[in-house]
Amino acid sequence: MSKTSKTGFTTRSGNTTKYDAHHTVLAKTYGAQADLRRELADSKTAVNERTEILKIFADCSDSQRAWLLLEDYFDKLQLSRKDFSGQEWWPRLMATQGKKRLEETAILFLRANRPLPTELQPHANLTRFAEIEAAEEENTLVRQLEQWLYPPSPAHLDSPRAALRVVCEPVALTEHPALHGLSVSFHVFRQRTGEKTKTLGEIVDLTTRAAHEQELFPPPDWEFIQWLAETHRDPEGLWDKFILTGLDLLQWLVRWGDKSRLQMATSQSLIHFQGHLGELKPHLAPVDGNLTFTHRIVLPDGEAHPLEAVKFFGGQPPIALINDTFYLLRAAPPTDLLNAWAQKGGLPVSKLSRRLLTKLRKTESKDGVDWEQLCIVHKAKPRFTFELEDNVVRLRLLAQSECDNTGWHWTGHEWLQDNDPVKLDAKPEILDDPRLDPAVLWLRRLDWFTPEPGTWVGDATENSLQILANAWPSKPEQADYLGNPAFHRLFLSPRALKPRLLVKGSGIDWFSISAEWEAEGMRLSPADLLRLQSATGRFVKLPDAGWVELDAAAVQQAHEAMADLGVDGLVAVPTKLGFEHAAHLDDAGLKKFGDSAEAKALRNSLAEFSGVPETPLPPTIQAEMRPYQKQGFDFLCHLSRHKLGGILADDMGLGKTLQTLAWLEWNRLQQKDKKPALVICPASVL
Repeated sequence: MSKTSKTGFTTRSGNTTKYDAHHTVLAKTYGAQADLRRELADSKTAVNERTEILKIFADCSDSQRAWLLLEDYFDKLQLSRKDFSGQEWWPRLMATQGKKRLEETAILFLRANRPLPTELQPHANLTRFAEIEAAEEENTLVRQLEQWLYPPSPAHLDSPRAALRVVCEPVALTEHPALHGLSVSFHVFRQRTGEKTKTLGEIVDLTTRAAHEQELFPPPDWEFIQWLAETHRDPEGLWDKFILTGLDLLQWLVRWGDKSRLQMATSQSLIHFQGHLGELKPHLAPVDGNLTFTHRIVLPDGEAHPLEAVKFFGGQPPIALINDTFYLLRAAPPTDLLNAWAQKGGLPVSKLSRRLLTKLRKTESKDGVDWEQLCIVHKAKPRFTFELEDNVVRLRLLAQSECDNTGWHWTGHEWLQDNDPVKLDAKPEILDDPRLDPAVLWLRRLDWFTPEPGTWVGDATENSLQILANAWPSKPEQADYLGNPAFHRLFLSPRALKPRLLVKGSGIDWFSISAEWEAEGMRLSPADLLRLQSATGRFVKLPDAGWVELDAAAVQQAHEAMADLGVDGLVAVPTKLGFEHAAHLDDAGLKKFGDSAEAKALRNSLAEFSGVPETPLPPTIQAEMRPYQKQGFDFLCHLSRHKLGGILADDMGLGKTLQTLAWLEWNRLQQKDKKPALVICPASVL
């Protein structure tokens, strides 16, 4: 139950007192601030006077005096006892005293949907009020359930002297002659006047007449009359009968279809409705030596009825009448089609479309029909043909008959014969093969655009090709697949391009790196190589070579390797890098550059480094080096062994010239051909 406000005030209906009118205006004017406005508008003198009356009333044990005190209190509020309906509240008040009596008085205001006066607000027990309201709601619910499940039988002083008979008759509708509406007329029998036909308005008017009218009719008849008055409150009453269709008819059937209330006009039999469903099912029946396509209504018990034995009713939901029983129709056709089909009743099989014949052959093959005598059935293996161009992919689903090699194509709805000639008085030809359905289902999964029947078009984008590649492994096995060279290269004989990183040493302190693509016979132009430099996805469109597939894993690995060296993209032009750019790479990072001699040398030189080794001074050097000078000499010799360059930086006068001369002599002794060395230095050192 929702929480009650402090005052419990809601809009009252019926006669409005000055008290209610005043507080209604405050609530509408001030909204959430209405309670505060009431307290400010109520003078302290008036509140004190009412408080004193309540104090005396709370402790008064004399019932008559308490009654007068309460009347005095109500009068000061411009209320009276009659403004509080019922009589049960007064005994509850007198059964308590003190604060409990004031609490009961506050609950009296709350149950009457009146705002609490200021002096009663401290005594309001909202929790108890909510409990009382919930208990009353439950009691009301129990009483309603009792009356619904076990209605009391009204007592008649005498035997019924009037009776009502409801007569129904199916009548054809003007706009749909094969569909019907249920015409209903009312026949009232009285002992003095006999049976007379009454209009709907006259029947409803019985409930507004004198009370003795109810006593004249049997309880079931009066129950029906009351229902009419509730559901048809404003009848025109200008006709003797009216016609029910759709929801109105269903409402009548649900309420009275099992109560022996409605009867047919011609057979006088009672109408029945149990909520059962009937289903229209295709049927092939011989008519005058020819096979005819029609429908039958199959009931839940399996009993089947032809169309001519059924009366269909207009409106929604669709309803059918068989004998004297109504049924709801499951999956009924649209109203116009149902009207036309009920009029026609059937069609020769020779006039049916290929698609309808194909579906019927699959669903009605168990009825003993010789389909070989009805039509020519072709077997064929499906064939997908793809054409990949710059911006689109075109697809057609074809088949070639194994009987006469005729070509067929799928339009999206049915299989049609290519260049279908007009054959008068010839058997219809259909294409029916279990290999065709999986091909059609796979085609629908692609969800491509159909600009014309038989051709499907998809966008040639990286995302669209990826979707096709994801669906490709689930393609039907019992189908052929053809494509132009561009499509063949991507899907039918896929050849994924892989990048290969080339590393070449310089012989000194730098190396070059570039990316080479394993194109397998493809000629890649400079523009293609430039596009591949930044390619990362699986499919990429090259300016000259068109669409190609890349080995996505290899491309990603190559990009990571180049990024480790600070190179942006897979450049085809060799890029020079110093050996120090590769010093931070581990063994796994170095293996990304392949197994060329230069790459192996790079890996070995970096892997075997354990520190700068000591190098003996050449015997021709007649000098003694200090420890830091000897370390600089060892450093220069170590760089030379690994073909690296370096810089010896130190302050002036600390022996760089001696270190350089010693290194030059050591380098001369290591060479076999004794090449000269170029020294660039200021003249002051000579």
